[in-house]
Amino acid sequence: MATSTGEVEKINVRSPFYLTIDSESAPPAYTPPATLTQPLGCGGQINIGEDVGTRIYEVDVTNRSGSFTINFTINIPIKITYQLTEDSSPTVVGYKGNNEYEQELLDMGISASELTGLSSGTAQGGIPVTRSTDSASTLTITIEAPMATDDYQLIMGCPDQTAAPEASFSLPSTPPTNTDLLSGSATLAMLFYNTYGSSFPASPSLKIYVGGSLIETISPAALNIGSSVTPSVVFSNISGLEWASGVQSLGQSPIVVDNSSFISGDNKIELELNWDLSSWNSSIYISQLTFQSTGIFRNTIANEYQFAYPYYQGTFNYYGGTSIYDTEVLVIGRDGHFFETGVKYSFIYNTTTGRVSNSTDTNRLDINTSTHATDGVKV
Repeated sequence: MATSTGEVEKINVRSPFYLTIDSESAPPAYTPPATLTQPLGCGGQINIGEDVGTRIYEVDVTNRSGSFTINFTINIPIKITYQLTEDSSPTVVGYKGNNEYEQELLDMGISASELTGLSSGTAQGGIPVTRSTDSASTLTITIEAPMATDDYQLIMGCPDQTAAPEASFSLPSTPPTNTDLLSGSATLAMLFYNTYGSSFPASPSLKIYVGGSLIETISPAALNIGSSVTPSVVFSNISGLEWASGVQSLGQSPIVVDNSSFISGDNKIELELNWDLSSWNSSIYISQLTFQSTGIFRNTIANEYQFAYPYYQGTFNYYGGTSIYDTEVLVIGRDGHFFETGVKYSFIYNTTTGRVSNSTDTNRLDINTSTHATDGVKV
């Protein structure tokens, strides 16, 4: 007969009988996993089929307003709570899931009043969340899973990010009689100064990404880096315009790249140069990549719409300002950068402030941010 490793205890003080309690064969007490916080993107999906305990999902809802939906498919019940950054308190949705587990939840001490949201069979549905502002915010979704096995799916539905105002700009029906910068037209320009000059054997091509999506591929012939001209790119939904005449000597029309993908606030822009390695080294140095805040104005002398230029601003009455100290048309940053072929280098452009800044990516530009313009009249 095997020797028990348990303890011998009397049934009660009056009974002559004893029970042997073997603690080694008793089921261990349930210890839930540690709480984990993880990001959940808009359109993202979470699938859980194992014991994960309490999970906190964080959704970045910055620059999004309107109706959001936390879509769910839940078998083993979970408790759902959510809160936006701007909310003063969380919203408790309660338990959702299959009601065949109701008794187990009751045995765990959960009140019956908390289980009224359980349903017959696997629960499916959506939890609406509404916000009326585009300000920076996080939607925090807390899932409490008290049982030893979890079985649920979440899909995060979000409205589109709010587009920047300049993404839908249109020219006025009646041409203005002044040279003021047109309201809503302010945007970003990039100029590729002082590269290899005429010694560069062939221009690279340029791919431009906004928010991770490729929006433009500029051919070597169109970009024309390495010639005697200064290539420039302007983000605008109005094509066919020239730079302000008479105040610049770039030697080439601006390459207009559609800015309809710009969102209100921060936009990550990536630049990727590509060239034939058989004709040049694996890297090229752009000694002065300049960023400018520009926009559209009416050149009343040339009688045409043009892109504003930050130099000799007295020529066009500071584009609606009173001096170079309150003009909207400025040089806003510079960078000298080595580009490797096929590598994307990023920076941030904020459509609200009209300024550039450095990203946190490994491959990024190193922009020296500043504001600069010149006075005077050039005739």
